[in-house]
Amino acid sequence: MISLARAIIREVTVTHGDVRDALRIDPVLLRSAEMRPFEEVEIVNLATGARLRTWVEQAGEATGEVHAPNARTGDRITIVAYTMLHEGQTLTHKVKLVSVDASNRVVAITE
Repeated sequence: MISLARAIIREVTVTHGDVRDALRIDPVLLRSAEMRPFEEVEIVNLATGARLRTWVEQAGEATGEVHAPNARTGDRITIVAYTMLHEGQTLTHKVKLVSVDASNRVVAITE
């Protein structure tokens, strides 16, 4: 088995720093990356270089809302979800890349 990135949401702007354990993000971003509530993700804080593994939850219905633990409002983060695949499955594996604008609206989804 090998661990590979399954979905990446790039350069999201944190709208609320949070002391809770979970990453809470806009439901549109969740669906765009095909991430599920309570799925384990890694947060890479581009401002500090810190990495944190946590789980994702759906935030409120406000467009672009992102509550990130151990981050400050305005920090830019990348969110990575992983999968475990057998060697043979890696030949057709594609990563879903979600790009957002400064307001965390989806601008592109590629594989």
